[in-house]
Amino acid sequence: MTTAAALSRQRPAAARFRRITHIPAAAEEFLFGALSPSDCRFTLTDQLPCTELPYEEGASLPLDLHYVTEAMHSICELVAGRVPRFAALGQLAVARAVVTVEGGEFWRCATQRRHSVMESRLRGTFPPAEPATLQCDATLLVQGKPYASGFLLLREAAVPESTGKPPRRPPSRRPAPAQVARCDPRNVVLADPRFDSHGVMLADIAPDPANTAFDPVATSRARITITVEATRQAAVLAAAELHGFSAAHCIPTRWSAELPETQVFPDMPARCRVVAGPVVRDALGRPETTMSIVLSSSDGGPAGAVTVTLAQDC
Repeated sequence: MTTAAALSRQRPAAARFRRITHIPAAAEEFLFGALSPSDCRFTLTDQLPCTELPYEEGASLPLDLHYVTEAMHSICELVAGRVPRFAALGQLAVARAVVTVEGGEFWRCATQRRHSVMESRLRGTFPPAEPATLQCDATLLVQGKPYASGFLLLREAAVPESTGKPPRRPPSRRPAPAQVARCDPRNVVLADPRFDSHGVMLADIAPDPANTAFDPVATSRARITITVEATRQAAVLAAAELHGFSAAHCIPTRWSAELPETQVFPDMPARCRVVAGPVVRDALGRPETTMSIVLSSSDGGPAGAVTVTLAQDC
């Protein structure tokens, strides 16, 4: 019997193959290893599936949105650490993210080892009297064919004085893992989903406190991981309940988020409101629906707006 691992599972470093390479734009960058924060390019090469990364539950599952956002975030962190002007700023928070999946056929070949390449272009800006930003545009190729494109915008954010762990929420009713296309209950981040008379779904976002993949103190990627996973799970659950989609065959084909400028702890998303769009047919003839999701923090303040497009792939 195969047991699915939690999002926080880590494999030995020897099992990992990943390389990030700077592509010099000028002779000086090549000779001296200089890096221009205003415009630089990187290539990330990897092997898929990456079961040791903190978003996979096992080699039997396909890679998902987390792979694209995590890879872009890794490149941005590398650049921010090498550019003194960014390193002096402290924390950069995700302000906007977009992922568009173009090659859905790779979802059906999850167990085969495949080579991936992410080509990225990063541009940093330091406007006077405004927060500095770092923008990443990326294209992901799998086996030499386009798989997805992504956009990530990081903005300078103030770090709060206290960065203790968020308070534990009381236990709530959670969906079964299969209802949100997961295997391990520790990876279910939604709680108490309910539908009003208009078909709008409301749910709490309550990650397992013991899962370090969702801990903003343990990892700098926790916020974007929670945002991606909570909205994906909410979209899948709503599509299944309202449109009869099969959760196991829901493929996100587009994910777009606008997040507040101060998306740092403790302003983590705590609740979501999901409005389902109509079912249409995509270019491949598959049923497709778009979910509009509004996130709010524990005090009721805005925590972001996300749209997720799902296709029913068989």
